[in-house]
Amino acid sequence: MNANDAATLTPLASRQVPPFTYQRTPTSLLPMPTIPERIILPSAEIHQVFALVLASDDAREAQAFGVRWQVYCQELGFEPAGRFPDRREHDAVDERSVQVVALHRASGLPVGCFRLVMADPQRPQAPWHVEEVARALTPGAIPAHAAGRLGCAELSRFCIIAPFRRFDAGSEQPPAGIGAAQWAAETVHRRGLAGLMWLAAAHIAVTLRLDWLLTLMEPRLQVLGRTLGLDFQAIGAAVDFRGERRPYRLDRRSLRLLLELPQTSALVAPLAAQLGAGIATHPMLRNYLAARTERIGRT
Repeated sequence: MNANDAATLTPLASRQVPPFTYQRTPTSLLPMPTIPERIILPSAEIHQVFALVLASDDAREAQAFGVRWQVYCQELGFEPAGRFPDRREHDAVDERSVQVVALHRASGLPVGCFRLVMADPQRPQAPWHVEEVARALTPGAIPAHAAGRLGCAELSRFCIIAPFRRFDAGSEQPPAGIGAAQWAAETVHRRGLAGLMWLAAAHIAVTLRLDWLLTLMEPRLQVLGRTLGLDFQAIGAAVDFRGERRPYRLDRRSLRLLLELPQTSALVAPLAAQLGAGIATHPMLRNYLAARTERIGRT
């Protein structure tokens, strides 16, 4: 299968995950979280500017691929734009991925996205991207056996289109359909969009009762994540992959603790409503929702 051939992607409704069971990692075996005493969260008003939607149909998924094409092909040059004539960047692991799209409410523009690559119950030993790129991982940092690997997901293709990841309203031209005054007023909320997207990923992971979220990212983003209370744990040395990157993981225990904080819970509550319907109807997640009741260590 050509990972970059648009014709090879299976329609989302056909990407059903077969029934599976696995045992959760008991909470006592997870690291003790180190959540900072003071965390800096976006203001609640950010929900008036942005919506985060889980892509549970092909049209919404195509919006995520479009954002990725703009960022990875046009803006950053990480992927050849000509490889995707429909302007939708994707690869083979999107067959087992869940996409989340950030929408600018006033204009309806899709402006950001990320994906959670889920384990394949039929091939649980298939390597994660983190394992392929950062080969010298901390021993035991990622479960080696199938039952444990089914409790992992990989956070990747986390991106925001250029106008919405720049914050100088005075020099940046607003996208079409957004007035200058509105654009300036929304500057502070654009600064918080990445944080809101990270918290959405945390909410999905906790909802699905996943044990681990894996990611490969710039070390400076780990520092930014800590300001939100995300307890990123480095699980290997830095590598050269489109610049300096390092493998990290987040665990269920730390995510639950963060999301239970009163200020975080209040901010995430509207996300739960927005993402909940997508989680419940996504073809790939039905058996994850069923399997979560069959795991041990539910604390």
